[in-house]
Amino acid sequence: MHLEKQEDTIELFHEAGNWKLKKESGFSPIQMTVAAAAACSGYVYAKILKKKRIPYENMEIEVDYTQNLDAPVHVIQSIHIRFQLAVAKEHHEQAEKGLKLVKKGCPVVQSLNPEVQITEQVKFVSGE
Repeated sequence: MHLEKQEDTIELFHEAGNWKLKKESGFSPIQMTVAAAAACSGYVYAKILKKKRIPYENMEIEVDYTQNLDAPVHVIQSIHIRFQLAVAKEHHEQAEKGLKLVKKGCPVVQSLNPEVQITEQVKFVSGE
């Protein structure tokens, strides 16, 4: 990876398009860290569902986070990841159990400070 500081922004270069790492003109490094945890968790959850032979459709992921604004460095305090997907009713219980394995299988989450509280939740919706 290649990054450059240009004026008051750091840019991450990629052949498919560059990302500006500044909240006002793209995503902040904190937002990218949270997004990386959510995306990685999504890949892991999809792999778990496949391994358990649970068919699903239309996975969407929402993520919220808090920072400790009282600390000298505003570290991430918590990340809440919500998955929304269509799963047949008979597979809901197994899909919920699989959610408990996500943290252990996600290298991004495992790389974060252990004090960061990470929670996952799943909401099942009807398929088209």
